[in-house]
Amino acid sequence: MKRKIEGGQEEMNIKSMVSLIHEYELANIPPNEELRRRYQLSDVFYKKMDRLMEEQEKKARRRKIRRFAAAAAAVIVILFGVANPQMVAEAGEWIIQWFSDHVLFRFVEDAGDVAVPRYEFGYVPEGFELETDEYYDDIAGYIEFRGEDELWFNLDYGLVDSGLVVNSENMDLFVLTGKRGETIYYLQAQNLGDDSSMTWVSEDGTTKFNLMGNVSKEEFLKMQSEIHITK
Repeated sequence: MKRKIEGGQEEMNIKSMVSLIHEYELANIPPNEELRRRYQLSDVFYKKMDRLMEEQEKKARRRKIRRFAAAAAAVIVILFGVANPQMVAEAGEWIIQWFSDHVLFRFVEDAGDVAVPRYEFGYVPEGFELETDEYYDDIAGYIEFRGEDELWFNLDYGLVDSGLVVNSENMDLFVLTGKRGETIYYLQAQNLGDDSSMTWVSEDGTTKFNLMGNVSKEEFLKMQSEIHITK
């Protein structure tokens, strides 16, 4: 018991000393006027900080939209299946339903006991840097790159038996064939600089992909053709 009291007293003394040091440091901080005079940050710094905050907000909004879209897709598919049972009767048959501002893709009802491997880009346009590369064990993955002049693109992939909702507002649909023979649904923005997207399924039919961004069609196709399983 005596040692515990001494240990407690020693701990109190250390805490008191740290508190005094902290108070001393605070007391020696110059007033705001003096700090502004000594340390003047450039307009470039503030612009970079504003852009960083804006990018973080955009990223958070996109993640929120993806979570909402996944939940919405599940509900829509259930309701659509009840109203149109003939449309989901045969596994492996795609359902593509258009709404006023989005497209619902439903690939298969049940892909079975499969795992989604981790994927990566074999080709990335010059000037882009990796921002995010997330992988959720055997279920899904997300990769995002950022470039100059607010250019960006990302890849969202996951189990093929989960629905996928893709923005279609002010977009034109083109059905393309990939170099491996896969069918690609390319939603191209009507306005230059707006976001476009490509949607397709892996060769083995287990994984769905959605490549989205504001890069050119040519760059989209180059990237799409070189996406492969991480070695």
